[in-house]
Amino acid sequence: SYFHVSLTNMKINEGARRIYRKSARAESERATGDAILNAARDAFTSEAFDRVTLKQIAEQSGVTVQTVVRRFRSKEGVFQAFVERERPRILAARQSDPEDGLRAAIEKLVDHYEKDGELIFNFTAQEQRFEAIAEIVAEGRSTHRRWVQTHCAHILAAAKDHEQECICAAAFAATDLGTGKLLRRDLDHSREDVIAIMSRLITGLERGTS
Repeated sequence: SYFHVSLTNMKINEGARRIYRKSARAESERATGDAILNAARDAFTSEAFDRVTLKQIAEQSGVTVQTVVRRFRSKEGVFQAFVERERPRILAARQSDPEDGLRAAIEKLVDHYEKDGELIFNFTAQEQRFEAIAEIVAEGRSTHRRWVQTHCAHILAAAKDHEQECICAAAFAATDLGTGKLLRRDLDHSREDVIAIMSRLITGLERGTS
């Protein structure tokens, strides 16, 4: 009957409205979470961990402190969520296909330093003070060592035992963020210069094992 069809349509429409409201709420929650974590990134990049406050993060993200606490419980909770969000992005930013060659890998590495260098430097300056940061810095060093082992495998394969470890350490230092900072900021070289210099340093290691 007409009444039955109309009632059915009303139920369908109400169901669609509920789904829309639920979707809109979820999107709003995601946007709020992203805003808080973006503010946290700015704060943890420019300040020491113990100087960052929930009030600062809340003000930067345009929400109340209560909203931050409701979502992440504490500053430590915000920090952990921020790290978990950034980790896969940073790993992806460093990744390069070894088949593309060492220079392409260094180019991607330097671009990563350009984007994330300030944050990483701020963390390394605090690793002796905060255990959570020390763990992240140690993880970063392990990640860079794997980068060296992957992209300098052809050089490492030509050496053995202690010599191989020394060459690995040299390649690590040649492409480390600290070297990038020295060249880029302290010595005022361009991005292209940094890539060329790091490539030359690795080439020198290659010649030393031939």
